[in-house]
Amino acid sequence: MMRSLYSAVSGLNGFQNKMDVLGNNIANVDTTGFKSSSVVFATTLSQVMKGASAPSTATNLGGTNAVQIGLGQTFTTAQNMTEGSAESTGVNTDLALQGPGYFVLNDGSQKVYTRAGGFGTDSNGILEDPATGAKVQGYSWGADDTTTPTWSGTGYGDINVKLGATLPGEISFPITEASPIISVSGLSAASTTAPTYDTGGPGAGAENFTIDGMTSVSAGTTPASGQYSYDPTTGYITFAAGFDPTTSTAKMHYIAPATASTTNTATTATVDYAPVSGAVVYLGTTSPLTPYTLTTSATPGNGEYAISNVNGKSQISFGTYAKDGTTLTDATQPLSYNFTNQASTLSSFTIDQTGVITGVYSNGVDTVDHKIAQIAVATFPNDAGLVNIGSNFLTTSNNSGAATVGAAGQNSLPLMASGELEMSNVNLAQEFTEMIVAQRGFEANSRVITVGDSLLNTVVNMKTQ
Repeated sequence: MMRSLYSAVSGLNGFQNKMDVLGNNIANVDTTGFKSSSVVFATTLSQVMKGASAPSTATNLGGTNAVQIGLGQTFTTAQNMTEGSAESTGVNTDLALQGPGYFVLNDGSQKVYTRAGGFGTDSNGILEDPATGAKVQGYSWGADDTTTPTWSGTGYGDINVKLGATLPGEISFPITEASPIISVSGLSAASTTAPTYDTGGPGAGAENFTIDGMTSVSAGTTPASGQYSYDPTTGYITFAAGFDPTTSTAKMHYIAPATASTTNTATTATVDYAPVSGAVVYLGTTSPLTPYTLTTSATPGNGEYAISNVNGKSQISFGTYAKDGTTLTDATQPLSYNFTNQASTLSSFTIDQTGVITGVYSNGVDTVDHKIAQIAVATFPNDAGLVNIGSNFLTTSNNSGAATVGAAGQNSLPLMASGELEMSNVNLAQEFTEMIVAQRGFEANSRVITVGDSLLNTVVNMKTQ
């Protein structure tokens, strides 16, 4: 049989595979971060009909070349890893890398890599690929956001950017639980009017005061049966007439007054938690406590206070307070104010070109910026050797080399742009041109088979001629 028939068949197979690759490229012309592929053809082993000979001085003849007949073609594919154009989206979790490199994600079973940066968050605030649930990897900071990221080994992991999360380093308010044994202060328990008692625990300035099994009413209101009122300015509790709390087994709960730090001066107090916007701040040790009201001015006046952020803590600055001819400005005294909803919580975040996610935390009075995490970026010695596993994900192979993971912009790693996505690098004009070449190549190889068949037919028919 003629060798050309089998050579042409290999050509048909090769151009058919080329059309498969072209079809995949064109199908992904709008796929974020897609990298096109091309087919590279090569000859197969040739059959040597006559070997080459060296020049001979004995015969005074020159050398001759080998006589070889090729047996068709083989092919391989090559990925085009050039960067695609950037498309602006305005979504801050959409990211595009500017230069060679990949985002690192965890798909639940392994680390995977991608150029497609269309990320979002799940219900738990985890930064992820919304289509697959694979989690974006990076270095996360805690209370100290000045530490240097550690990228090797297990130094990086999932990233949480849940809105409403508490500023790292802030703790929950300590709730004090106390026995309800209350000493009489003034009126007796047997009085026919509402008896008032010293709390025997929190004193003046406590917050969120509750008693198990009883209902709170506003201070100054006469409690009915099963009710009580607590006055934070005096530290007194009032019950319904005839109620004797010393016989009760219920417990009371409260947040103790704030303690000013040792950095306080005569006119400022630094505390972990700022007052709720508009809350009255009480200062002093004697009843009734001295009230200060919030001002937006940087310089508080008589009976006013202002709030500012100093190194992640809240600094309360007091104005003067004229009372009975005296001035009270001693901020080293105990403070009390409304603790409700005053932990600083994440209200928004931004991502810079080095992948650092910076959160804006607010407590309703002021805001503070704090680094949350830095998104990991990876490069490979041979990124064309990565294996495509679908969903825009790549994984390592024997020929890709190991990943080098680090921060964007450092050690030759690419920077990233927030609010942008990398488009596919498919060139439609080139793909259609290659399609024409593939079509003509396929036709030419089919013509070889047709002509070969005609020649064989002539040989078969020689006997009957």
